[in-house]
Amino acid sequence: MLAPDLARGFMLLLIALANASWHLWGHPTSMAIHPSDGSALDRALRAALAVAIDGRIYPMFAFLLGYGMVQFARSRAGRGVHPPEIRRLLRRRHWFLVLFGFAHALLLFSGDVLGAYGLLGVLLVALFFNRSDRVVLTWALVFVGIMVLGGLAGVAVAAWLSNAAASDPALAQEMGRVVWEDTTGFDVSGSGTANYLVAAAMRVLMWLIATPVSLLLLTLPAAILLGWWAARRGVLERPGAHRRLLTWVAVVGIGLGWASGVPTALQYVGLLDLPEYVSWAPVPLAYAFGGFAGVGYAALFGLIAERVRTPGRLGLALTAVGRRSLSAYLWQSIIMAPLLSAWGLGLGQHVNTASVLGIAALVWLAGLALCVWLDARGRPGPFETLLRKLVNRGPAVPTGWGGPGPVAAADAPGSR
Repeated sequence: MLAPDLARGFMLLLIALANASWHLWGHPTSMAIHPSDGSALDRALRAALAVAIDGRIYPMFAFLLGYGMVQFARSRAGRGVHPPEIRRLLRRRHWFLVLFGFAHALLLFSGDVLGAYGLLGVLLVALFFNRSDRVVLTWALVFVGIMVLGGLAGVAVAAWLSNAAASDPALAQEMGRVVWEDTTGFDVSGSGTANYLVAAAMRVLMWLIATPVSLLLLTLPAAILLGWWAARRGVLERPGAHRRLLTWVAVVGIGLGWASGVPTALQYVGLLDLPEYVSWAPVPLAYAFGGFAGVGYAALFGLIAERVRTPGRLGLALTAVGRRSLSAYLWQSIIMAPLLSAWGLGLGQHVNTASVLGIAALVWLAGLALCVWLDARGRPGPFETLLRKLVNRGPAVPTGWGGPGPVAAADAPGSR
């Protein structure tokens, strides 16, 4: 399918941009991972990231992960594999993603998301593998509703605190100490630690906290379930038959997602000056609604694929990256972490947002060239090959089941 591969290929560029600031260190920064110093260009680029990228890209990949799970199960069912064995393969696949994520965090990057995807895959397969479309869609919408209410609740709490502080200046001064304060060298990622073993311990600690917490941030499970639902209907396989749905999701989803990032963007460029005790309020709003943009991006690429039936050179290059998205994702950390971290060459202390985004784009381009080279030789990505070998180890899968049956039907949850 053209749409998912195009989407993954291009969105890996946006992931590189989103993750770039994690590798910076020695800069004053707020509770957000981006530095708070730099030029007007740096601030403008942070604003653009807040609107279009931060909290928007990983939900899109979660949607495509769910879509892929359906294709995986459907293809196994078409080969006569029993449903219990399909479930075992899906669980095994996602437990190995957790392992890949742990290794990624231990060796290179504390902001890993593979572990979260893996845990969610295991959990959702256990809960929803054989459930109907209605149940899957209902729970996805429930998760979306809870996230939206959470973001709006943050705004309501901020408004209440502002009203309370307005009537009691002493309370306002006290609340100002609780803070989103600038700190120099805030090192949540371990990038500013010169000792590699200490940095590895910091990365693993953050990963062990953040990965389970991601199960509670319902944007990702909602996106995965929406991907299941869409795959059962072949929305991205047949985008022309679903043009109206894709258009509606792209316009509304991207519009809501971008609008929710505007307050954070205004903070970055200095046009929204909130008191310290409520300066955090735009963040939960932006991330609660960011999943809308993520799913909207996937729909947009469905529309692009429907219009561009035969991709040109750029399209083929992007699909080469998309088919090797695991390797392309890890490639970014393999290059950027040693280049920028204090335990490596230490460049992250000497560049700011604009420069590090340029570095991230060059790393993505180099990864694109490698993927095109592999594609021309008919080779998969190295980490895709490793994952496939690990998943398919063990006894031969039971076959001989009479045809695709219910797993390949509209209720199927699986992926190719």
